[in-house]
Amino acid sequence: MLQVFRDHAHKWFVKLLFWILVLSFGLWGIGDVIYKFLTHRPVVKVGKHTISQEELSHNLQKEHARIQEATKGKIPQQELKALGVHNSVINRLVNHLLVSDQLEKMDMGTSDEALKEQIHNMPAFKTDGQFDPEKFLSALNQQSMSEANFLKEARYGLLAQQLFSSISLAGKLPESYTNSLIDALMREKVFAIVEIRADRQILDQTASAEQIESYYEQNKNKYIVPEYRDVTVLVLDNKALRQILGITDSQIFQSYESKKENLKYPERRDINGLTYTQEDKAQKAIEMAEKGVSLKKIEKEIPGGEFEKIGLVGKQQLPAFAAEEVFTLQAGKTTKVIRTGFGFHIFEVNKIEQPRIATFEEVKGELESQIIQEQKSVKLDEIRSQIDDAIAAGQSLSDVAAKLKLTAQTFEVDAQGKNAEGKSVLTVSKGLSDSIIEKAFSIEQGLDSGFVDVTGEGAFVLTVNKVNSAHDPEFSKIERKVRKDWEMDEKLELASRLAALITSEAKSLNALVSLSNKHNLTLSTNLTLSRFDIGNPERKSYALFPVTLAEKAFMLAPEKAIAGPNETGGFTVVMLQKVGDIKASKKEIQDLLSKINNMFQEDICAATINSLKEQHKIEINQEMLSQMME
Repeated sequence: MLQVFRDHAHKWFVKLLFWILVLSFGLWGIGDVIYKFLTHRPVVKVGKHTISQEELSHNLQKEHARIQEATKGKIPQQELKALGVHNSVINRLVNHLLVSDQLEKMDMGTSDEALKEQIHNMPAFKTDGQFDPEKFLSALNQQSMSEANFLKEARYGLLAQQLFSSISLAGKLPESYTNSLIDALMREKVFAIVEIRADRQILDQTASAEQIESYYEQNKNKYIVPEYRDVTVLVLDNKALRQILGITDSQIFQSYESKKENLKYPERRDINGLTYTQEDKAQKAIEMAEKGVSLKKIEKEIPGGEFEKIGLVGKQQLPAFAAEEVFTLQAGKTTKVIRTGFGFHIFEVNKIEQPRIATFEEVKGELESQIIQEQKSVKLDEIRSQIDDAIAAGQSLSDVAAKLKLTAQTFEVDAQGKNAEGKSVLTVSKGLSDSIIEKAFSIEQGLDSGFVDVTGEGAFVLTVNKVNSAHDPEFSKIERKVRKDWEMDEKLELASRLAALITSEAKSLNALVSLSNKHNLTLSTNLTLSRFDIGNPERKSYALFPVTLAEKAFMLAPEKAIAGPNETGGFTVVMLQKVGDIKASKKEIQDLLSKINNMFQEDICAATINSLKEQHKIEINQEMLSQMME
């Protein structure tokens, strides 16, 4: 063969072939080099550090996967760009580089022992309160992360925490400022309110047919009938699947017997706590506690303390500063004084509940779901085949359901899962219901969905029998409704004018009482609220005195009034009667101070990051970024 090549090497077609081979191998190799060059080109530069296209792409894919999992795939890929996901990913990576650079400059480090202790104390890696190497490696595999990369990130996290803790703890809000905040948020104010119901207003005229038709044309969008779909659905929730699979209580109990050694509750302790803001009082309290006096009694003997019945908790449910101390005590004993940034804490252990195996009744539901998940795949394939064959043979989904001794439900529904009367048509779990409605509006008329499995909640198959598109109704069919709407709008206008009149004439509480009597309105006085109360939907006055109106009312001077729409279909006039007292407990005030300090520390950390950004030149290659996001 070689001799043949030698004999013909001088001929032109052999030379051509040779150069083609050289060129192809050259391009092949060059292409690989070009690919590596392109994917490693920096998209972002942060001082001397860079973020390559490959690194950014990897992080974007992880973030997309996280969002899709969290939303169950409800956000299309093309919408993620509009949501600015790429900007948040870039911002996170830039912040990481800035902090890493600062840690290098400060030559901050941490020992391997400290890192090991932090990882071993992470609840996600523990079994029965002890570090579990298998759980640790399993968690890394699920995140597609090597042990080396995890340790690198964990070390960074520990150092960053130390850096920002030292920065944030150095800052403290002035006491006068926090006192002003507490006063503004917790001081109660007393209001009087007058309800003006629109439905009780009397119209002095009746609308003509032309007026009603004109009103309809102006508000046509209000009367559009939304798209409805006539759907037949066969739902296989856990109850139905248990029936189909023939799962018995005996099987569930056998599963319990085989797994119960792993179904353990960790040690729990019944605990009380007592907190003082003054160290001398806390020391006096501990002296009494050591003599056997309960914390509840000590609170009464030494005023200024905040007693809390914490109850039965596991070690992981307690803050780190208390957990070790509390879980080394015997029942009936008390910790030493534990000092934190929020006060001086004492804890007592009332009783100890030893680690125990969960009872069958406690875990029966969970075990049943596990067995269903394990067995259903094969059975669902069998049911799917039966349904596919039956539909191909011209049978309806209802006929198939009857053969399976189940019931198929047929209904007309809109995209919100409601019928024409505005009532929900499905009584299954929310996750299952949402999936059914979403699928019903994603397939065409006459088609079936195929089997849809909703993890942990069940499965379903549905057929869209008919699509009734959104349309404008005939005016003659809704004329009565349009007339009622016109009348209500007119009454609302009258109620609005009356509210404005009362607001302008009510110069005092006595005047407000007089005006409410004159117009036969309902007046309520001595309504006490703090700023924390106004957003609570459980308060009785929420509908008549909604949040938007309450926020404005808190700016009033005493015996001044304002008005606004309420949530009962009318208007409310509000007058501030007087400014009350702060009636919050010491614990509530302490909790608020803690939240204020946490927000302040978060602001300091954000300001630190912004300062680092100003010190570094940050460049983003927008052209490369646009190409990546296409």
